[in-house]
Amino acid sequence: MTLGSAAGGLTESFHPVGRPMSESMSSAHDQVGPQAGGPSDSEIRAAAEVAGTHRVSEAGDATDASPASASHGRMANRPAMGLWETLYERRTTRKFDATRPVPRELVLELLDAALIAPTSCNLQMWDFVVVDDPDQREQLGRLSLQVLSTPVSIFVAYGKEYSEEGHANVQSAAAAMQNMSLAAHALGMGTFWINQLGPREQVGHILGLPADREVVCALAVGWPETYPTKVPRRRPFEHVVHWNHFGGQPIPSSPYPLDWTMDLIRDYQQARVLNGNRYNKSRPWEMEGMLEAAKRLDSSAEAPSSEANMPRWLDVLPVHGLFTAAMARKHPRYRWSVLELSEDVARFAAKRCLPPAKAEALVWVPGQSVPDFSGAFDRVSVVHRLESLPVEAQLQLLKCLRDMLAPRGVLLLKFVSARSFHGIASWMHARRGGPGGVEYVLAPDPNLGPFEAMMPAAVSRLLKDAGLQVFTEFAEDVVPTVGEVEFRTRNMSAFKRACVRGGVSLGRLLGAIPGARFFARSRTLLLRRG
Repeated sequence: MTLGSAAGGLTESFHPVGRPMSESMSSAHDQVGPQAGGPSDSEIRAAAEVAGTHRVSEAGDATDASPASASHGRMANRPAMGLWETLYERRTTRKFDATRPVPRELVLELLDAALIAPTSCNLQMWDFVVVDDPDQREQLGRLSLQVLSTPVSIFVAYGKEYSEEGHANVQSAAAAMQNMSLAAHALGMGTFWINQLGPREQVGHILGLPADREVVCALAVGWPETYPTKVPRRRPFEHVVHWNHFGGQPIPSSPYPLDWTMDLIRDYQQARVLNGNRYNKSRPWEMEGMLEAAKRLDSSAEAPSSEANMPRWLDVLPVHGLFTAAMARKHPRYRWSVLELSEDVARFAAKRCLPPAKAEALVWVPGQSVPDFSGAFDRVSVVHRLESLPVEAQLQLLKCLRDMLAPRGVLLLKFVSARSFHGIASWMHARRGGPGGVEYVLAPDPNLGPFEAMMPAAVSRLLKDAGLQVFTEFAEDVVPTVGEVEFRTRNMSAFKRACVRGGVSLGRLLGAIPGARFFARSRTLLLRRG
């Protein structure tokens, strides 16, 4: 590739120290995959406006500095930044300044840094394709909008031959990517590590790569609008560091709570919130069902006379806090609290409630009560959380909540019935295969992890043993909602999609038959102290 010097030069564009500050948070490998079916034309146009139209490869008057070697770089006035400062202050940038060109000199510095990275057997079977052409960006952006987040992206390709054993190709490309990311930070720029680029063969075709080269990843490079400074969450040191032999407990890949201990569930929930709010998103039909259930728990719109007189609402094991935040917005007359298995997760969920001052973070230790909160709550909500716990913990939690419930308080319990289409859907999912192992249960999708539908009779026994009494019951979703069906079938073939949707439509008609709600998936119970 032949590149020319960018207009403007290093003197005008390079500001290594004066980064704008931001409290946003991200991590080196935060990614969001391309939308099903690819982005729309309007999304492409909107993203392309962000990327801007300037290029770094246009010919300029100045000649390139001498290429770097194994012992030195090419820039004479490279800024001084300590190794540890670079390591610990680097953050991922997601919003770039589209009005500010990226000088060619800096792009070459990043490439020099990439070429000095370690590579398997020193074969250096890598190629770097710098993409700054708007038309080229748009073609690649139709496979992944992330390419349009910045005017410059550096694609890293690696040879397929002799490099896939032990993932040497991925290791070598990752080392080059890390070098470029650190170098960009030292030069005052921001980067975003793009892994999900779309179909690799199509990306390679657009880039014009030969058949023996495969795209591994890409690095978005630019000047950040604001540079993230908040320290990213990390898993506890003692959970991930071992000496000579693995000394921890692996998080199970099983979806059955019986295979999990409460300590592992606590660790799993902590891992769930590491990615922050960006990846913890609910599905529309789940949010609608939750808000509908909450309306039944709070039928009064009367505002309290003062904050001191506000009734109290406790949301139980909310993990990411999405439902809690939505309920708090709909029912602002309550003082909100969350109950979780660890202080970190409880605080994460509580902060999502607005205003934060009205959300209190509480921690439950299985088998124990929560000190000083006996009879404190007028409303308690447990939404699809019993299904995520082992049987003995289910009873312990319900007994604890009974003690925390005010004498005239109401507890809402929402659970998935095993006597419904849920079992059929789970069986179909298992037959299709899919991701497994730790990477599956640690994925940011809030619907993953231990979960097993419950038989209504088993729930009744638990409630009786816990001293809780049902006074109202609702049964809903004999078949999936229209929105859920469209989501579940979006990647099916046209024939399969038509068959599934036709079957669900027939089931919706049969759902009107008396007694059909016996097979409803969603059960909502309103409870009082027995």
